[in-house]
Amino acid sequence: MLKLVSIFTLLMSFMASAVANDEQPLKVVEQATNGVIAELKKTAPEQRDAAMVERLVEEYILPAIDQEKIAMGALGKYWRRATPEEQQRFISIFRDRQLRTYGGAFKAFSGEKLEFSDTRFSPDGGRAIVKGEFTQTNGNKVPVDFRLYKDKDSNNWLVYDAVISGLSMVKTYRTQLSDRLQNISIGELIAELESEPVKPYDAELQAGS
Repeated sequence: MLKLVSIFTLLMSFMASAVANDEQPLKVVEQATNGVIAELKKTAPEQRDAAMVERLVEEYILPAIDQEKIAMGALGKYWRRATPEEQQRFISIFRDRQLRTYGGAFKAFSGEKLEFSDTRFSPDGGRAIVKGEFTQTNGNKVPVDFRLYKDKDSNNWLVYDAVISGLSMVKTYRTQLSDRLQNISIGELIAELESEPVKPYDAELQAGS
């Protein structure tokens, strides 16, 4: 499972700036992919320091995803049980963990490819699935679907989940967190996550292989 989370981290690192109103999800994801990859190809792994990671995350990744929707999905039914203050702390934890985890993913990038095929829309046109394939440096191909929705206020398409080899990452997070919340409170979970170290990308790959 750690290996899938690591792949998800790298895939999300390919997502770039906010979506223009008249662009469709497939075109948006294809254009977004090129942004981060181009930046990474220009720098050697040892040059990808904390400042660069933070800039890439702020500039490319965070505007393309709905952090609150992902956090809500990860907590599931427990989201409504959390106080507004706890909800904001949980969102902040996810953001901080992204910054730390993306650092390892960026440093580990060595030419992986992400190619897309088509887009499938919901009947009302408000949601879409962009289907793609992630090719690792060893040649292994991993099917990946990005789930997006059209925000009614901004009219932008935003990513709220990724399905890798048939496994929803948000659902995977929700299962893990739900198991913990059987025994501890939301406040205790948040405190636990705040103090829990994020494993480097390469260490997670070794653990999941």
